[in-house]
Order: sequence, then structure tokens, then C-alpha cells
Amino acid sequence: MSAQPGAKSAAPAEVNNAEALCLNEEINDMLMVLDYEKQFCDKELQPIPRCFFVYPASNPSQQFKYFTQLVVWLLKKVNVDANWGKYDDPNTVCTNMLIALKDLGIQVDVPPGKLKQGCGDGVCSILHRLLLWVLQRTGFEWGTPSYPDEGLADEAEVDSDAEIGSVDEEDLIGDGEEEDLMYTDPRQDQEREDAQSDDGDQHGILEANVDPKIWQLEVERVAPNLKVQVPNDSKEWRAHLDQTKSYKGTIEGMFPNTKLQLSKLSQELGAMLEKIRSKEQFINSQFDHRALDYRQQQDELQSVTQQYNELNEVVMNLQIDQKTVTEELEVVKAEMEERSSTVTDSAPVVKLKDAFKQLRKDTRQLEVRIGVVSYTLMQGKLKQRPQESRQLYPGSGSAENDGDDDS
Repeated sequence: MSAQPGAKSAAPAEVNNAEALCLNEEINDMLMVLDYEKQFCDKELQPIPRCFFVYPASNPSQQFKYFTQLVVWLLKKVNVDANWGKYDDPNTVCTNMLIALKDLGIQVDVPPGKLKQGCGDGVCSILHRLLLWVLQRTGFEWGTPSYPDEGLADEAEVDSDAEIGSVDEEDLIGDGEEEDLMYTDPRQDQEREDAQSDDGDQHGILEANVDPKIWQLEVERVAPNLKVQVPNDSKEWRAHLDQTKSYKGTIEGMFPNTKLQLSKLSQELGAMLEKIRSKEQFINSQFDHRALDYRQQQDELQSVTQQYNELNEVVMNLQIDQKTVTEELEVVKAEMEERSSTVTDSAPVVKLKDAFKQLRKDTRQLEVRIGVVSYTLMQGKLKQRPQESRQLYPGSGSAENDGDDDS
């Protein structure tokens, strides 16, 4: 017995969604302004009723498809392409839709899971804000309403159950006066003026000479033909009144049982809450020392974490220093390798030895030439010396020459 009232009490919150209904009404009006029946609807996507996005449809996939296609069409109205495909996963479509709306500056606080249903508050709020944004971008403005200049008001409908004799004479007179005020005909006014002018000042009480029994029979004969059959119209106020009275009777009939069930449910829920509070107090009393140990361990963990962060920072600094020293070491190694390669290189020594050998060879050639020149010079001096002696000693020239020749 206690489970049934709970199920019934949860139903009105799902069915009577006033906010979503109001938003869906405005959504339909804005869609009509954008002429979606001609530009969007086709054989598959028919025009939607006033509460299409409020309640779940018999085919949820078709409802979700209608919602996504409508969003894509609205984005195309302002030259924005949707970044999801027709056959993508519903979760991906909902996530990409929220991202696209956020990029356009439309703030929506709806989880993607609620959009998969294709109906509800989230879907209505997204469509409402997107339609307002599209109308603003397209330059549409709501103007002041213009009321047509209607003629005289229609005559009030007559109750079909009412009879002629059921109305008082005073009410009939009052109604006639109001009719005269509301419906004035110039021809009737003229006729009335003529009749008054003909009668003059004769104003008396009219007396009927008809037998009352005959009058009563005539009334009974004509009364059925005077009844007016009012057509059943959903907008007629009497139908609304009868419907309201029937709803009131239904509510008054169901209210006592419902109130009794709700009171029982309230008592059961109060007992359950009391049990939950007692269990919670018991658990808190039993696990208080464990909670204290947990807090102590949490404090120790925070201190260890802080120490670890400090040591980690020191290690990072040392690693930076090591990296700097390693780079300097690499530079020194490169310089040492360059210098060792220049020291062990024997090419200059070989060049020096070759130059020294070439110098010795050139020196020997010069020595040979010097010796040849010295020998030639000595021969020239030896040939010149006898001539000088003859010039100095003319008498001994021939003998010396002979001796020289002999020698």
C-alpha cells in the first residue's frame, strides 16, 4: 500500500511540467515566425504540436532526430555549420551541440545526458535560447500588436436548457435596454420616433383580451421550437465551466483517500528518517576513533607530501646544476680533443724535414758552383801572373817562359 502512493506522487512532477510547457509555446510561436512549416518540414519531419518537446513520444529516436535536425536548421539560418553527423553517437552529438552553442555565446547549463531523451526542460531551454539568438541575428523584432477594427459584438449565445418562462420580467427589461444601447438601427429609431409622434401623449397600460388558458397552450406549443441548440465548441465558456465542475467533483472524491495514503506515506517516511538518524548516530559513535586515526594519517600524509615536494625541488635544482656542469664538461672535452689532435699531427714536422732536405740540396749546388767559380778564377789568375812579370822584368821573360813551358 505504501509503494503505490509514492508512484502516484512522482507522476505529477513528470506530467505537469509548467515551465517546459510555457517554453514550448514560445518555441512554436518563434518557429512560426521563421516559417519552419515551409522551409524545414517535409514528408518525414511534420509540423509539431504545442507540447511535442515536453513529454516523451512513442518513438524516442524519432523525437531526438527531430530535435537535432531542428538545431542544425537553426544554425544554418545564421550560416553556422554543425560539427556532427546524422549517424553519430547520441552522446557525441549532444556534447558537440553544447560545445557549438557555447562557442556562439549561448550559455546553457544542461548535462548531455538529458538531451538524449529529446524532450524535457533541457531540450526546451536550448531551443528557446537558440531561437531567441537566431531571431536577434536575423534582425527580427517583436512589434506592438495591432487589433482589427471589428464591428458590433456578436449576440450572446442562449442556453439550450433555459425556457422562456424561467426569466424574470425585470431581467428581460434590463436586457432589452442593453440591447437597445448595443444594437441601434437608424431605421428603427426613425420608426420609433414616428410612432411616438403618432401616439402623441397617450401613454397607458396595455391590457390583453386573450384567455390565459389559450395563451398557456400556445406557449407550451411554441416553447420547444424556441430552444436554441448550442454546438459543442471547446472554446465555449460553458464547456470549460462544466469541465471544471467535473474536475472539482473528481478531486473532491479522490482527495480523502489520497490524503489518507499521503499521511500514511508521511508517517512511514518519518519513521524511516528516524531510523536513518539513529543508525547514523550509532555509526558515528562506533567509528569515531577510526575517523580520528584517519585524520592523523591525513595530517601525516600532508607533512610527508610537503617534505617530498621540498626534496623534489632540491633534486630538481641539483639536476639543473648537473646539466650545467655536463654542458661545461662537454665544451672542455671538445677543446681538449681539438688540442690533442693538433699536437699529435706530424704533418708540420714532415713539411719541415722536406724543407730542410731541399735546403741542403740547394746548399750543395751552391757549393759546387762556388768551387767551379773559384777554380775558374784561380786559372785566370795563374794565366795573368807571367804577363805581369814580363812587364816588370823584360830580360827574363823568355827564359822564364821556357821554364814555365817546361814545367
